[in-house]
Amino acid sequence: MATAELSDFRDGLPFLGGALWIDLLNTTPVIDGQPLDLIGGTEALALWSHHAGLAPAGAPAAQEVAEAQTLRAALRPVFDDLALGHPVSGAAREAVNAVLRHVTVTRQLTEEDGPPRLIEQEICSTGPAAAAAALDFARFVADFEPARLRHCSNPACTMVFYDRGKNNRRRWCSMQACGNRSKVASYRERKAARDGG
Repeated sequence: MATAELSDFRDGLPFLGGALWIDLLNTTPVIDGQPLDLIGGTEALALWSHHAGLAPAGAPAAQEVAEAQTLRAALRPVFDDLALGHPVSGAAREAVNAVLRHVTVTRQLTEEDGPPRLIEQEICSTGPAAAAAALDFARFVADFEPARLRHCSNPACTMVFYDRGKNNRRRWCSMQACGNRSKVASYRERKAARDGG
């Protein structure tokens, strides 16, 4: 299995969207017809934030969970709008901007460990998960291809992703999960057809 496939799920949390804001959307899977909220509490959000590579700022408060959930709800319909080539709605733009208003970017020139580099650091007075997802979304919409935004080809799967592959042919949220299930089902169908005929 490729390294990318191994990292699709971390402690059972999906990180397969190709962008942090899409990974945030994927925290509401439907399993056996039941919707789940994978960031529904402070411990769950802390675990997701850890696996998303966000700097720990201590245990998140309940308000940070609400901020992340509110941003996720605002961005959910935007995914399909962007895939169709539609602009970001005013409501979604305002939800993102409401979070971004609490983010300050500081810049510093350094020469540590080599040639001069410009280091940017985001300081936020809001939850780091919401801030990171809002920043990621704002950067994403400035330079993306609508045709690369996709839903998993498994009709029972609710995962979405941005295909960053060179050939733009990705069909599954994860080869580790839905892709493998499809291969097994196809194999069984072919075997049944051979054995029955």
